Amino acid sequence: MWKKVEININDHVKVPIITKDLSTEEYSTVYDDYISELAINEIALDKPLWELHIFNYPTKSASATLIFKFHHAIGDGTSLMGIVLSCIQRSDDHSKPLTFPAGTTSRENKHTHKTIMKVINIVPKLMASTFYSFYDFGESLRLLYSEDDRTPIRSGDTDINHHYSLCRVDLSLIDVKRIKTTLGVTVNDVVVGIIFLGTRLYMQEINHGQINNTRSRIVITFNIRSDKRYARPEEMVEEHTKVPWGNRFALYDLPITNLKEDDFRNPLKFILKAHKLIKRKRNTPLAIYLFYGFLGVIRLFGGLEAATKTFERTSKNCSFVMTNMMGPTEKMSLANHPVKGFYFMPTGVRSSLTVSVMSYMEQLTIGLVVEKGFIDHNRLMKCVEKAFQLILQAATTTSNSGQKS
Repeated sequence: MWKKVEININDHVKVPIITKDLSTEEYSTVYDDYISELAINEIALDKPLWELHIFNYPTKSASATLIFKFHHAIGDGTSLMGIVLSCIQRSDDHSKPLTFPAGTTSRENKHTHKTIMKVINIVPKLMASTFYSFYDFGESLRLLYSEDDRTPIRSGDTDINHHYSLCRVDLSLIDVKRIKTTLGVTVNDVVVGIIFLGTRLYMQEINHGQINNTRSRIVITFNIRSDKRYARPEEMVEEHTKVPWGNRFALYDLPITNLKEDDFRNPLKFILKAHKLIKRKRNTPLAIYLFYGFLGVIRLFGGLEAATKTFERTSKNCSFVMTNMMGPTEKMSLANHPVKGFYFMPTGVRSSLTVSVMSYMEQLTIGLVVEKGFIDHNRLMKCVEKAFQLILQAATTTSNSGQKS
């Protein structure tokens, strides 16, 4: 419930003080420990549910770091990112608004067909969409009561008090778009394919080279608003707005492609498989709203806590959770301080691994929140980087072959 309260800024703005001089590498280690502690420390519920942490020391990534921490009860990623972005301006011209990447569609969706072919195909497409909608809805219900196999990325221990390590992998957005163009898919397809391959490579390494086929699923969260853009807070709280405030997101699950011996010769199949699965999910939106309505029924008869616990089961039973958001295409500044990097990480999710993805300028950042002591985050980071290089090399070879032919 919302109510007006007096704000004591000292309760919300935290500035850690390090008394001794350290090297950049040492400050980076202190910073990593600091954000790992933030990941497990819950926000006090007797005050507004947000904090701002100013780590004013140089690390390997930047000369200083700002950390916004919000409780998810305030709103979802779209709502919270709208708050943050309303505080930020373009570096080149503060009077101009920030711009974001246009939505991308796969190459096959751009082709237009004759009207008669559309009429002929509409019936089987409608039948297939209806069938898969109920099938996917059943799979979502199954995930509530059936756990994934225990693997090197899923311990099966859902204790909320785990310690976590937070790390990230930075990829070239230009190279990601090159892969997208070569395969005729979306940026999201490419990212999911990289994660598919990277996690499988990590599981193979931990299993000493053995390739084990396991039941592993990834749960992807997404915005269900009709208008997908970010908006300022004052616009989000208006009546009849197209970008309403709050938690307006749903999820769908995808099976993680198993690794086979010949997959190193054609790693692009991970992206093509991700593209095929995601495309089918997008063509069956009824399943998403059926599950959303199912949660609404639970909330109506069991209360908000019952609906929340039902929703939490998905993250407890799946192998990991993934969420992604688009960032600005041009350089930003905050209070005239240029922003070098910009990304987010969800914490408190009851899974051994949580993956977040965000673009900013020509960089794509993959954030990894891993269960400390169970997942080796350094090895996982290297496996994700290796997956990207394998896919980029294969896409470059495919592109060059196509140009020669």
